[in-house]
Amino acid sequence: MTKRLFLAINIPPVIKNQLTELILKLQKNNKNKPIKWVAPKNLHLTLHFLGSVPEQKIPAINRAIEPIVAKFPILNFALSNSINSFPDLNNPKVIFLEIKELNDGQTIKLQKKIGESLAQLGFKIDKRPFHLHLTLGRVKFKTTVQIPNLQYPNSNFQIDSIDLMESQITLQGPIYSIIKQYNLV
Repeated sequence: MTKRLFLAINIPPVIKNQLTELILKLQKNNKNKPIKWVAPKNLHLTLHFLGSVPEQKIPAINRAIEPIVAKFPILNFALSNSINSFPDLNNPKVIFLEIKELNDGQTIKLQKKIGESLAQLGFKIDKRPFHLHLTLGRVKFKTTVQIPNLQYPNSNFQIDSIDLMESQITLQGPIYSIIKQYNLV
């Protein structure tokens, strides 16, 4: 049996609540556009997408990741006031909110070390530069996006773990569950 897995930083509930308001504004500003908005409960920062993984490979993933994560400190972030898209706002495919790291590049170092370890296990790792972002929506067909003004009170937050997540695809949208939590120090 296989599981669809990814490694993520899960966002604290208080930040998800702030982002709920943002997503509602985006939906209102972009009514009747071919955009699938992310449910606020599913907001996360993806470190690596592993794809369909045989269950028997999960212990090896745990052995590879746990010692790496255990060497990194608790991570600090802040929400930015910048919404952007991949590849760009003129041709949006993925609409996202940029995140500011307040750790002197520790998240990027962590993501890279984990990627190197996963590559040794045979996983295909995305070679594109890692970009700290929260996906807010995915564009189904070519369209423009209207961006609201953004302001967040106290948008700083801390993360004390990295999560191995399972994604189950349903007609109502993805259901995410934590398979394993790796604690930062």
